[in-house]
Order: sequence, then structure tokens, then C-alpha cells
Amino acid sequence: MTVQATPSPSAVYRRLLTYSLRYWPVFLAAISAMALMSATEVSFMALVKPLLDEGFWKKDPHFFRLMPLAVVGLFFVRGVSSFAANYSMVWIARRVVVNLRGELFNRLLLLPVRFFDRQSAGQLISRLTYNVEQVSQAVTQVPTTLVRDSLTTMGMLAYMAWVNWRLAVFCFAVAPLIGLIIQFVARRFRSISRRIQDSVGNVTEAAEEAVTGQRVIKIHNGQEVERRAFQQINERNRWLQLKLTVTQNTSDALIQFIASWAIAAILYFIMQPDQLSAMTPGSFVSFMGAMLSLRSPLKNLSSVNEPLQRGVAAATVIFQLIDETPEPVGGTRALARARGAIEFRDVRFRYADDAPEALRGVSLKIEPGQTVAFVGRSGSGKSTLLSLLPRFYDPQAGEIRLDGHDLRDYPVARLRAQLALVDQQVRLFNATVAENIAYGLDPPPPEAKIVEAARAAYAWDFIEKLPGGLQAPVGHNGVLLSGGQRQRIAIARALLRDAPLLILDEATSALDTESERYIQQALARLVEGRTTLVIAHRLSTVQSADLIVVMQDGQIAESGRHDELLARNGLYAALYRMQFEAA
Repeated sequence: MTVQATPSPSAVYRRLLTYSLRYWPVFLAAISAMALMSATEVSFMALVKPLLDEGFWKKDPHFFRLMPLAVVGLFFVRGVSSFAANYSMVWIARRVVVNLRGELFNRLLLLPVRFFDRQSAGQLISRLTYNVEQVSQAVTQVPTTLVRDSLTTMGMLAYMAWVNWRLAVFCFAVAPLIGLIIQFVARRFRSISRRIQDSVGNVTEAAEEAVTGQRVIKIHNGQEVERRAFQQINERNRWLQLKLTVTQNTSDALIQFIASWAIAAILYFIMQPDQLSAMTPGSFVSFMGAMLSLRSPLKNLSSVNEPLQRGVAAATVIFQLIDETPEPVGGTRALARARGAIEFRDVRFRYADDAPEALRGVSLKIEPGQTVAFVGRSGSGKSTLLSLLPRFYDPQAGEIRLDGHDLRDYPVARLRAQLALVDQQVRLFNATVAENIAYGLDPPPPEAKIVEAARAAYAWDFIEKLPGGLQAPVGHNGVLLSGGQRQRIAIARALLRDAPLLILDEATSALDTESERYIQQALARLVEGRTTLVIAHRLSTVQSADLIVVMQDGQIAESGRHDELLARNGLYAALYRMQFEAA
């Protein structure tokens, strides 16, 4: 994972706002509507003074006729502006969520395999779902509150200063103290919010493990172990949520308490005889009304910290993932269809800087059209070596050449178009059988081609019996099919791709003996004209290979044809005897 400097919260929020400002006409309309809402708030208070002074005190009949119309008009304007502001901000928020989620998903598709080796799937899914939703409040509730309630507060303070500037000074005096409280609470919110988001990722991760590993859990009676582990994670999430609530409510109560001292001081000051004589009843009531009306916007402004810091914490993690370095796109050398000549030159590779070398100076030359089998004990480096060919990883030293040129000279997309891969961990998608066999081909091939590939992989015999045939759904990761059926569909997918290079990593491991024999017969016909690299533990499947490479401890221990290796009586002969003579 790329090491990145953590940006400041203000920088994160500014970047987040750029997503909102893409829709600046809607954003501008929303702000205008908020300003109109704030104006109606102040206008209500401004109506109180003439209502008392002109209406009730002077009993002006003309004023009494206008007042009801003014009230109805203000409520109408308030309702329309409130709807326009709220709808516009929610519209922007959902667009931001869609854009962020799309960018995040696209980045996940482009990140190198090495990144996923070190990341939990649950944490990544949590960022894509929970964290992105946290951002939506930061781009709706926060700007709405800041604009609407700030304008309302400034309008009320301006009106109070116009009515009696001396009294308004008391309100300004408490602002610095409230600002310090908000600053302290902001840091605490951000810290707790980040921990909450991590805990949600842990919840997702634990749930994912329980769902995907449910058979292992059942066979080992591990329900109680999983239950205790999940309860601990769940309890930590609850505790963090309560901690956030305590911080929120404590800060609100403290701010309200400080504000009460300002109100008490104003009441004391305003009750002095010289002040009472200088104010009309309308001025007094409208001033007190405006001052008490400040409670709601001030409370909203103090509460905005919670969604703001939660959103900033979420956005920080999201942007870190979006900023991850994608896998290289490769060079610019043209590659239409490879001949299939492969050469490994003193290749060295390790999965991490502090990990031992998985490959230690591997050199091997493979001619076009050859079938080369890689055998050896588990952990000897077979799968690691072949995972370098599609550039899932790049070696730290040495080079791999295809048709005489370094793999890094070719565009990665074109390089991978030359490869068909069937590995031991078959991955099917939640789609139909036909869509899984034709996966990645654009435009989709005709049905006759799909059927042909299915027949060649000996998958058609069970496909035609499925309800719907090729259009039958396979479920999540092919859960509706058996292991052997899934593997045969994966083989059909590789055959339909018709790539010049074919990698089979334990491709027949989940097949019964009869199916495996059929597959071997099909592969014997289909490997003609294509370079085929096979990884197998069962040596019976690779005896006819043009070349057998025996690997041990990340190195090539010996290589040759089946009969040659048996005659040498080396490592391959020992593996052979272990599998066949015991039987």
C-alpha cells in the first residue's frame, strides 16, 4: 500500500466540496434559497416591533389589515425556499455519493494484486458503502446549516444591533468562548469518527468471514467462537457511538449554558430604569424575540461539527484509496497476437520487502506451442512464477520476455488479452452460465460458439440439464453448481477466449476421474498452436507435456520430459514414486 501524507481536515473538506461545486448552478440556487429562508426568519422578528408599536399601541387600522397578508406571504416564501434548498442539497449529495462510489469502485478495479494481498475485503467494502454514505451528510447538512443558520444568526444580530447596539454587545462577547469549545470538540469528533468507521469495517469483515466460511464453522462447531468474536467487535462499535453521543450532547449543553449567562446579563441590563425608558414595547419584545431566536441556529451551528468531522474522517479514508497508485498500464509496443515464445531470465521475486524470496534466480526458455508443466511441493514457487506472466506482480530482479521483448514493453491490457487462465480457485460471477463462459468478450460471441466451448470442456452435458440451460443463473460465485461443474465452466471460458497462451493452475483438481480424462483429451486437441503452461500436483496429468519443470524452494531443481526425469532418479522421480508406487 502506498504511503501517503495525511492531509489536513480543511484540505480534505475543500476537496470534498469540489465534488459539490461540479453542480454549481444547483448549489447556487440552493444557497439563494437558504438566504431567502434566513431573510424570512429575520422578517418575522422585524414584524413584531411595528405589530406592538403601530398596531396594539397606536391601534392603526391600516396596519391591522396589512399584517395578516404579510404573515401569509412570509410563510409562503419560507415554505417554497425551504423546499428548494433542501431538495437541491439532497440532489447534490446523492450525485456526490454516486460519483465518489463510482471513482472508488473504478480505482479498486485498477489497483494491483499486491494491494489486495494486504487489505481486508470487509474494510474495502465498508469504505464503498458506509464511509461514502457518511460523506453525504457532510455535503448536505453541513453546508445547509453553515449557510442558512449563519445568515440567520448574522441577520438576527444585525437586527438586534439596529434595535439596541449596547445590548447586542453582550451576544458578541460569548462568541470567542463558544468558538474554542467547538474547536476542541471538532478534534475529538474526528478522532472518534475515524475509529467508528474502522469498527464498521471490522463488523463487515467478521460478517463476511462468517458467511463465506460457514461450512468450516459448522464442521468445527465454531459458532460460539465466532459469536464471541462478533459480539466483541459489535460492542466496541456501540461504545464508540455512545462516546460520540456523549461528546455531542456535552458540548451542546455547555454552549447553551454559556449562552444563558449572556441572556441573563442582557435581561439584567435591559431591566434598568434608564434602558426601559429608552425602549418601546415593540423594541423590547422584538429584541428579546430575536435574541431567543438565536438559540436554534446557534445550536445547529454547534451541532454541525458531528456530521462535518464524521464526513471528513470518512472522506480522508476514501481519498487515500482513490489516490492509491494503480497498476502500470505498460509500454506502447504493439501486440496483435503473440507467437507464444516465453523466456524467464534470472527472475527474482518476493511478496514484501521483509519477506523471503519466493523466486530465486529462475531462468527458463519456452518455445511457441510447447506444453510446459510445473510440478513440485506446495510453496515451491510454481503459482508465483506464472502469476508474473500476466503481470499480477512484477519481479524485483531479472526479466520476463514474450516474443523477444520484455513484458513491460507491452500495454498490460493487450498482454492479458494473449492469456487465458484457469486457476485452482475458480471465480464465477452472479450471472447466467452463458455470461460466465463469455465473460470479458466484447461483443459477446454467438451462442453456437459458447456451446462449442462448453462441449469441448465437457460442461455441456450438465448445462443442458439445468433449468434454462445457458441462461440458468449460477448464483454468487457459482454456489448453485458443484465444484467440478464450476471448474468446467471456467475451462470453457478459457477455451472460448482462444488466447495464444494458456495457463492451467490445478485446472482439473476439482474433477472426478472420468471428467478429468475427458478434459485431458479435449486439452490435447486444443493446445495445438498455443503455448500452454500447466501447474499440477497429480503427475498423471502432465506426463505427456513437452517439458516438465520441477521447482523447489523458488528455484528450478530439474527439467526435462517425463521419461528423462524418471531416468535421472532425482526429485521428480521421488515425487512420482510417492504418488504411484504407494498406490
